[in-house]
Amino acid sequence: MGDEDTSTGEDARHPAARNTGYLLWQAVNRWQRAQKQALAPFNLTPVQFLLLSGARELGSAGDSPTQVVLARHCRTDPMMTSQVLRALEKDRLVSRHAHDGDGRAMVVEVTETGQSVVAAAIEAVDQAEDEFFAALGPNVSAFGDALTLLTGERPRHRVRAGRA
Repeated sequence: MGDEDTSTGEDARHPAARNTGYLLWQAVNRWQRAQKQALAPFNLTPVQFLLLSGARELGSAGDSPTQVVLARHCRTDPMMTSQVLRALEKDRLVSRHAHDGDGRAMVVEVTETGQSVVAAAIEAVDQAEDEFFAALGPNVSAFGDALTLLTGERPRHRVRAGRA
């Protein structure tokens, strides 16, 4: 099974086409293609974008995260995170240096170039997300809640304050 287009309806007769996991896999493949297309002009992979935007988010709080903190924040494997950050550093989108308090830890900082690239990429990814999930209409939020449950977490809902 590759990630070929099954929109012809021919596979709809196949028993797997009615399997929720199979449908999720097909949806993820389509979503990944949309992400790759959105990120191609920025010469970023989805994982590079995830880590770059995660480093930017953590850095905007005033602290420069370590690689381990970034990996935890983005829920990525620490070794893979290190490899991807090495590529981002080579492209001058991030810089890494030893942590002042722990010589084993590497601090990650998004460069000015990285800031510009990730800001533009966020806009492109947001647009791709909006287009991809538009088919769900008003059910987008419920779908997000369902996916959150499948990750093993509970959806967080904000409760509006009542009027006095």
